[in-house]
Order: sequence, then structure tokens, then C-alpha cells
Amino acid sequence: MKKQRSKKVLEIVKEKPLVKLDLACGQSPKEGFEGVDLYAPNAKHKVDLFKFPFPWKSHSVDELHASHFLEHLPMREVEERDILAGGRTGGEKIIGKDFLFAFMDECWRVLKPNGTMTIIVPNATSTRAFQDPTHRRFLVAATFFYFNREWREAQRLNHYRVDCNFGFNAVPIVSVEETLRSEEVQRQRFNELWNVIQDWQAVLTAMP
Repeated sequence: MKKQRSKKVLEIVKEKPLVKLDLACGQSPKEGFEGVDLYAPNAKHKVDLFKFPFPWKSHSVDELHASHFLEHLPMREVEERDILAGGRTGGEKIIGKDFLFAFMDECWRVLKPNGTMTIIVPNATSTRAFQDPTHRRFLVAATFFYFNREWREAQRLNHYRVDCNFGFNAVPIVSVEETLRSEEVQRQRFNELWNVIQDWQAVLTAMP
């Protein structure tokens, strides 16, 4: 009798799909991202982003996107009512922390090392920042420095209750007409005039 040759089973290693979350996605989640929103009907994850901690494990998310949401974060410190019952141990330690810092700390926690987060916010010197009565915070490009540990230490602000460490690049969103001006004129207008920079778009990278 002929011996049957043993058949080798080829194991196909499937790469895990990237975890990409669109925070506060509203009715139109960003393409390629899973929507996160408590009220939007199209959101895959019904999550209250005003509650801590977030439901994702540490270092489990590849990319975050948050468009026109940070300006809605309460202008106050985290209170006991903001902590989810049964959340991860230590959630109560953030009570008293500035709400924006607490939000950014959670984003940093869930992101993988070198994971990225894109943030779009209205510029504080634009009527877009004030037209919506539900806006609570007014941000400029320099605000993103506060999410970088090295900068906080250099400014002797490392006593602030914030842990996140992001590198970032922020670019202004302006009208097409504005881009036709020289760089020197643009810089002057950016610094001196209202309603020139409409929004800021920042890409943050999670650092150890």
C-alpha cells in the first residue's frame, strides 16, 4: 500500500483590522471609521463621551477623529457624576481634573503608541466659535501645546493635572482667497484680524 502523504495545513494569518473611531460622529461618521455618539442613529458605539473612563482598553485604538466636538466639552472640572459606575479602577482619581484634560488623557490612554488623533475645532477668533450656543470652550493653535509633556515641563506647568503626551501639527483652515496672499501678509492677518482663520486642524501623535 502506498503511504499517504501528510497534508500540510497552511495557516493563514489574518491581520487584525485597524480600530479607527470617529468621536461624536453625529449623523455622518467619517468614512473608514466606526462612529461613536450617544444620540446619532448611525453610530456603531452608543457612548457618552462626557463620562469617564471610555469603554476601550488601553492602547487598543489605532486612530481617533474628533471634528467640532472639543468646543462642546464642559468648561468645568470633572465631578463625581462624570464617573461611570463600575468603570475601571482608579476612575475616581480624575475628579477635580479639568474636563478637557480628562478627555485628552482618555484619548491618549486608549491610543496605541504612535497612534494618531485628528482634531478640528473652530478658531477662537472666528464667529464660528461663538455662533453655536452649545459651545463651551474656545481654542487656538497654542492650546495643543498643553497636551505635550515636554512643553509643559519647559513652561514649568508640569504641576497641571494632565498626563497625556502628544506631538502635534496644527494647520489653519482658511478661505481659498486667503491662500492667494503672500506668507508674510497671511501671518499678519492671522495675528491681527478676526474671521481669517476659520478652524484649526491638528494631527496629534501619541507619545510614551
